Amino acid sequence: MEKPIPSQMSDSELVAQWLQGDEQAFTALYERYRLPLFGYLHRLLPGRRDLVDDVFQQVWSRAAQKLGAYQDQQKLLSWLFRIAHNLVMDCFRRGDGQEYQELLESFASEKLSPDEELHAGELEHALQEAISQLPLEQQDVVQQRLAGVSFKDIASSRKISLNTALGRMHYAIINLRRLMQEYL
Repeated sequence: MEKPIPSQMSDSELVAQWLQGDEQAFTALYERYRLPLFGYLHRLLPGRRDLVDDVFQQVWSRAAQKLGAYQDQQKLLSWLFRIAHNLVMDCFRRGDGQEYQELLESFASEKLSPDEELHAGELEHALQEAISQLPLEQQDVVQQRLAGVSFKDIASSRKISLNTALGRMHYAIINLRRLMQEYL
């Protein structure tokens, strides 16, 4: 029997082979997800190519270490995104917060006047404060959506139904509108 071509295999088949030490399976997964992962990291860390490269390597290293914890119910790309997101947050936590502030300033300064920057900063702060007041389940869905994770992937990773994920977002929006009333 001929061995299947890795590029035509499912993620779960490739993961199983990777766990058995098949380097071609790893290469196939790497080729399949390297560009989406790079794109995701570039959105999280704009203008920080050096840090993107470091985190990119750390994601694959962490994935290799934790592959035994990967559950086939999840999309592999969502799992890799979660690892990437956690590593980026760790980078910000290790710093003095200056990197995060510089990141926010770089977003604001590209398009806004000083008055608009001030208002955008106040709005960002108010939004983050409002999000922090949501119930934890709603906070989780909002943060993941802000990170670009699909509702289907949120539902899968949290082991909830798609309707539950959508419902949590619906109630989060209602609550955010109420909490942000003075800005709307």
